[in-house]
Amino acid sequence: MTEADFEDRIEIGILGLGNSIRQDEGFGIHLLERLRNNLPPEIDLLDGGTDGLRLLDFVEKTKRLIVLDAVDAGKKPGELVVWRGEEVPKYTGNKLSVHQMSFAEVLYWAEFQGHSPDEIVIIGVQPESLDWGTELTDTLQRRIPEAVDQVQACLKEWI
Repeated sequence: MTEADFEDRIEIGILGLGNSIRQDEGFGIHLLERLRNNLPPEIDLLDGGTDGLRLLDFVEKTKRLIVLDAVDAGKKPGELVVWRGEEVPKYTGNKLSVHQMSFAEVLYWAEFQGHSPDEIVIIGVQPESLDWGTELTDTLQRRIPEAVDQVQACLKEWI
């Protein structure tokens, strides 16, 4: 990417991560879909799936980024976590999810190249099951409204 590519930066982006065929691992994707039709059109949404380094372009161009994901935070299944700024575990051994080492690398490379988001928030939930299946467990399904509220609160601060 050249510096000219960054002139048209994304003001606010929401990135849903996860594997939608591994039950709760798809939390970020399910949450993104729930939000899709209820947000102002100027907010960019991306279903990042498990794309890893292919997410670098979106991350580098986004000024304020919300990441939605299932996270292994050592909490009880269904417990929400919200990490902001320096709380985001970029360089630690914390694995946010099965695909997350790649996302940690994305954050590292964006920062290394001087194009990391000005603000980043991760809204995640501790998964209950990573078994095969396209539906969230009931435990996580019940957390969707609270996660939507967290996203809305973050957007209210930024807009």
